[in-house]
Amino acid sequence: MIRLDFYKNKRVGVLGLGKTGKSAVDALKFSGAEVSVYDDKLDNDIESVKKLDALVVSPGIHLQWPHKHPIVDIAQRCAIPVLSDLDLFLQHVNRKNICITGTNGKSTTTALIGHIFEAVGETSVGGNIGCPILSLPENSEYYVFELSSYQLEASNILGLDTAILLNITPDHLTRHGGMTGYITAKQKIFMNFSEKSHAIIGVDDSHCEKIYEFLKGIGCPDVISISGNIVPQGGIGWENDKLIDDRFGQREVICEKIESFSGNHNYQNIAAAYAACVANGVSKEAFLSRLHTFKGLTHRQELIAEINRVKYVNDSKATNADSVEQALKRFDNVIWILGGRPKEDGIESLIKYFKKIRFAYLIGEAAEAWSKLLTANGVANEISGTLDKAVLASSKKAEELGADIVLLSPACASFDQFKDFEERGDKFRQFVMNLKS
Repeated sequence: MIRLDFYKNKRVGVLGLGKTGKSAVDALKFSGAEVSVYDDKLDNDIESVKKLDALVVSPGIHLQWPHKHPIVDIAQRCAIPVLSDLDLFLQHVNRKNICITGTNGKSTTTALIGHIFEAVGETSVGGNIGCPILSLPENSEYYVFELSSYQLEASNILGLDTAILLNITPDHLTRHGGMTGYITAKQKIFMNFSEKSHAIIGVDDSHCEKIYEFLKGIGCPDVISISGNIVPQGGIGWENDKLIDDRFGQREVICEKIESFSGNHNYQNIAAAYAACVANGVSKEAFLSRLHTFKGLTHRQELIAEINRVKYVNDSKATNADSVEQALKRFDNVIWILGGRPKEDGIESLIKYFKKIRFAYLIGEAAEAWSKLLTANGVANEISGTLDKAVLASSKKAEELGADIVLLSPACASFDQFKDFEERGDKFRQFVMNLKS
């Protein structure tokens, strides 16, 4: 647990009690702070808010859109600092930090970087993945954090050692008031940069490319461009399935394609990890050694089982169309399970891959509307409603049609039927193993 000595004997409010909020309460109490907890109810003690020395907000709390939380509004009107758990960490821990954000790939990149840095020093990984920031041990040499747009929106200190922005595509637009608000939250990862900071930016989309050009234009000392599609001039990227470092104009080949870690999205993840390593003095040898022992993450194109020559793949983390695209690029002859609570971008961008779909089963709130879209574009489909029914029907249909893959890649949030994407993926695994047994 992180000790927060600055807040000893101070009055601190914590707004929102997810796992992040609970860890903040525990760390503050551990550090001797007087802690008040607030929630979304309107009968909170408003007068007590005005007496706080600081207010810590959980990522789920609305700071701007579609409305500002009333307790946040009161704190701001009273000039009370509104902080995130990351802000508290940065105030108190003077150790190397590597922070990663992006619409897609940030969990895999975070886990990969954490795995690599374990070879060179005591490393803790957390944030939006795994353990909350303030629950991590306070004596690690390196801290590797995945940061969501929600966490960045609430953070006001920053000044990170190494900040990585992988990509930006439409997501969480209602929460951020549109694409402009979403981009603004993501690019906060570069706020308050120092001369010793490292910025690593994917340039495979126009939004990140503009941010890269801006940081270069204002003279940030160390800005590294990365790509999963090309080798950026003066950057790090891929060409002919080879990772190439062109930072010094010599185009050094770092490694070649890894079969278990293929695809342009994973190429970008590897490029980001290598850039973080070279920025922090990790040797090429240590990078390559750890890269080849990385096992990947669950719920991300994860092979669950092969039953009667049909492979069952859990891609529950694919909560938007851009994530699903990576799976559909990789697989052919697919029975597709999709649906849940739809996001703003829909699945129209995936129409070019529909020829790979032999049959689709739809679940959750998106089922009816997406069934019509699939039908209109020549994809045979059926509304299953729930995941257990979809898995059972998919197994029969796969054998009937001679399909190779049953793919859970929902293109949706999970909250209509599940606690989160992990629970959805775990249930998929359970239903598949029931088939196997």
